[in-house]
Amino acid sequence: MNINKKRFLVLSLINILIVVHVVLWYKFGYQRIGSFSLNGVVSLFGIGLLNSAAAFFIFVSIMTVFFGRLFCGWGCHFAFFQDCALKILNKLGIHPHIIHSKANIIQYVFLLKTLTAICEFWLIYGIPHFHIGFGDSPVMTADLPRNPIIIASFIIFDAFLFIYLLGSRAFCRYVCPWAPMLAIFDNMSFWRIRKINACKGCMSCTKTCTMGIQVHQEIAQHNAVVNPNCIRCLACKNACQNNTLSYRWGLHTISITRRIKWLIPQHSNYSWYYDFFLISCGLILAYYTQKWLGSFQTFLGAAWGLCFGIFMINILAKRYVPLSETVQQKRKLLTVGLITLSSFAWFWATSTSSETRILLRGNRFFDLREYDNAIATYRQALNEFPSNQEIRAALALAYKQAGDYNRAMAEYKYLISCNPFNAALYNNLGTVYYRNEQYDLAIEEYRKAIQLDDHLVAAYGNLGLVFLKKGNVQEAIPFLRKVFKNEEDMLKYIMMLYKPGREQTG
Repeated sequence: MNINKKRFLVLSLINILIVVHVVLWYKFGYQRIGSFSLNGVVSLFGIGLLNSAAAFFIFVSIMTVFFGRLFCGWGCHFAFFQDCALKILNKLGIHPHIIHSKANIIQYVFLLKTLTAICEFWLIYGIPHFHIGFGDSPVMTADLPRNPIIIASFIIFDAFLFIYLLGSRAFCRYVCPWAPMLAIFDNMSFWRIRKINACKGCMSCTKTCTMGIQVHQEIAQHNAVVNPNCIRCLACKNACQNNTLSYRWGLHTISITRRIKWLIPQHSNYSWYYDFFLISCGLILAYYTQKWLGSFQTFLGAAWGLCFGIFMINILAKRYVPLSETVQQKRKLLTVGLITLSSFAWFWATSTSSETRILLRGNRFFDLREYDNAIATYRQALNEFPSNQEIRAALALAYKQAGDYNRAMAEYKYLISCNPFNAALYNNLGTVYYRNEQYDLAIEEYRKAIQLDDHLVAAYGNLGLVFLKKGNVQEAIPFLRKVFKNEEDMLKYIMMLYKPGREQTG
């Protein structure tokens, strides 16, 4: 079995294991170990949580330092879909040409945006206190694609169309935010594709490289592949009939003085203004898909934008639209400046607002049951943003949980005066009355909530609870029937809460 088939089987097995993990988590409730994702860098350095994703990030980083980007070639689940797409296209007689473009600077924008999330956490929660929680992360985060249309779009754009237009492993070369980070570690790698025998110049190694690396030039110049785009797929070694190449340990290409090589290609298939056009398309579409569909869909948006840009470039090329080089080489700095400006504009547009940061900080204290700290944070936020009703609602809830019922009532009454048709606010005010043992007032508020929203199950349940608390089972039953699906569960609930001998009312 050749190396390509072995790698395909390994990638297939990884995806099978992912499916098994998802089924165990969501179907059978086995939730001791969460997701394995390089995004664990955010949870690790952002909130100090060493979960399974953070441990995975550490493992992959250390592995890359020693073995290079082996994970990208043999361990990335999305590599499987890209390889499948390329195989299908080849079976159809389509052999995509690998396009090199400086538009892969989008990867660095995505990575920088991801790393700024760490700073966001510091601003919200302060310097992290490290703790361990391997099950404290789901297998699938809330913004991962679950809609069939979005999933189909991922497969069509980020695999088939992306590869058809830009060549094999297009997602890895243009969009993946972890490629630039792993490339930095790759520069320190000891294990590389190395020359062990004389090269006869057949160039089969370069022709089979899925990342578009000029392998024969690297071997001639360095006796090893030093390009950080190398994912150690070993396709070049497998293709060489002269046994010129081997994946081996060595030190002779590692030097403290050797400059770090980046992923941005030195030579592009397009002129600088085409590259800038592609970058603009990728970032603009990425911004809007993140805004409308969630942060993970940023990658889908970038693929859409790049595909659209390539289509437009191809149309211009076919129509022979003249675009003269009016800008000299030195003025390419203008392009870099515009790219940088657009990146900062994108960061600014998608960054968390100040009031949201304070709210999230208060929510963090609330989740930890540090209610006094939560209240102080919410009050600080209200001093700065007095019209923010989301903050005021959080403050009211914190007062309720802290047992300061009078202040909680005042906050909910103010919110109701601003939102007189919000059923949930009446329900929350009723709960405060209930906890303060003002049962008649609680019943009144719960009834108001039901009048505004007769599908508010929580209000029915709360009404039933109040009547049970008052010892009036007959009054409670009609409301509890709205909550429980069968009589048996309802009777168990009543028997658990109702204590015979209470004074009957009503």
